Amino acid sequence: MTDETEKQVKPSDGKSADTRDKVEQSARREALGTGLRRAYQKVLSEPIPDEFSRLLEQLSKSKPEGSPD
Repeated sequence: MTDETEKQVKPSDGKSADTRDKVEQSARREALGTGLRRAYQKVLSEPIPDEFSRLLEQLSKSKPEGSPD
């Protein structure tokens, strides 16, 4: 005979705790991904600072190391 207190009580919604944890984890990942995409999109829409533009221009005009003069 098994004592009634030893039986595991299953949730009333029919889902195991493990399944609920996986669903919650998936929802958190999706929310995090959405937030990161929004933040990244804002950064992409910002203009490049003038100082960075000048540095990039200087780099594109400079000769690569090891190239013949």
